[in-house]
Amino acid sequence: MDRFPLLKEAVLKRTSSIPRSRLHKLKTFSNDKRCSYVKRDDELGFGISGSKLRKYNSLLPYLIANRYEQALLIGTAYSNHILGLTQLLLENRIKPLLFLLGDPKLPPKGNLLLLSLLVEKENCHWLTRSEWPEVEVIAKRSQEESPLKTLVVPEGASFDIALPGALTLAVDILENEKEMGPFDHIFIDAGTGLSAIATILAFAFLEKKTVVHVVLLAGTKEAFLENLRRFHKSFEALLRVSLEEKTLFSQFRLYKSREASAFGSTNSTIFKEIGFLAKEEGFFTDPIYSAKLFLEASHILKEEEVEGNVLVIHSGGALTLMGFQKELLLIAEGKAIET
Repeated sequence: MDRFPLLKEAVLKRTSSIPRSRLHKLKTFSNDKRCSYVKRDDELGFGISGSKLRKYNSLLPYLIANRYEQALLIGTAYSNHILGLTQLLLENRIKPLLFLLGDPKLPPKGNLLLLSLLVEKENCHWLTRSEWPEVEVIAKRSQEESPLKTLVVPEGASFDIALPGALTLAVDILENEKEMGPFDHIFIDAGTGLSAIATILAFAFLEKKTVVHVVLLAGTKEAFLENLRRFHKSFEALLRVSLEEKTLFSQFRLYKSREASAFGSTNSTIFKEIGFLAKEEGFFTDPIYSAKLFLEASHILKEEEVEGNVLVIHSGGALTLMGFQKELLLIAEGKAIET
C-alpha cells in the first residue's frame, strides 16, 4: 500500500504550502561506492530558512486562524528561531514578546543586532542561566496576565502545532527521490529535534528503508528519545493511524558532535570546516549547527565506510555568521584561531 498520498494530504491540510528545495552533489563526500548530495534548505529564505521555515508553515496559519494577538517566544538571544519567527509575527500584526537567555549589557552582534531592529527593548525579557529552567513557567504566567489572546511558543517551536510543518521535509525528500532515486542514508542535525523526529516518524510510517543519522547539537540522547515518544503519539493522532514504536528504533542512529559538543560552543576545527565547505562545495554553513553536522557526517561516512546514496540536510542559519566576523577573517587569511 502506498501511504505517501495519506501523509501528503494530512500535511497539506495544516500547512500553507510544502516548501521545495533543490539537491546538488557533494564532491568531497562522494567516492566510487558512495554518491552524496546536499539538500539546500538554506536556500528557502534569507532571514528564515531550513527547518525553521518549514515549522512556521503550520504554526503561522494556526496563529492566524485562531486570531492570536500576541506570541511569547522562548530562546537564546542569538537564536535563528527567535529572529525568524519575530519577522513573520510582525508581518501579520501579531505582537512578539521575547523571553531571552543572555546578557542585555553585552553589545549586540549577529542575530541579536538584527533582532534589536525588529523589537523594542520593553518587549524583551532577559533571563540568566540560573533562571532559565523556569522560563516556561514565567512565560505561562505572563500569558495568563496578558489582556491579549496569547500563545506561548516553546524553544525552537518544538510542539504539536509545528509538527505538520516539520513533516514537509520528509514529503519534499520523497519528491526529490522521484528525480534522484532513493536515499540509503540521511544526515540531519538536531537542536530541539523536531525536524529529525518528524522525518523519522514519516519514514517509519512509509516503511522506507532509509537510515536517518541524527547529530545531536543540543540536549541528551535520553531527551531526544523522550521527545520522539511524545511526538509519536501526536503523529498517530494527526494521521489517525497506529504506528508501532519498535518500527521507529530501526530507523535512526544518534550521535553527539565530537567537536565543540556543548551547545553554542565553537573551536578552530569548526571554522576550518566552514572555510573548507565554502571553497570546495560552494555554500556557507554556521558554527552552531550546520558546520558541525557536515563535519560529523564526513567522519561517519569514512569510519563506517558508508555506501549508496547519501543526503545531508543543510538546515540554513548562515546569518549566524554575522556574529563571528573575526574568526571568519582569520580563516580567510589562513591564520590560526585561538580557542
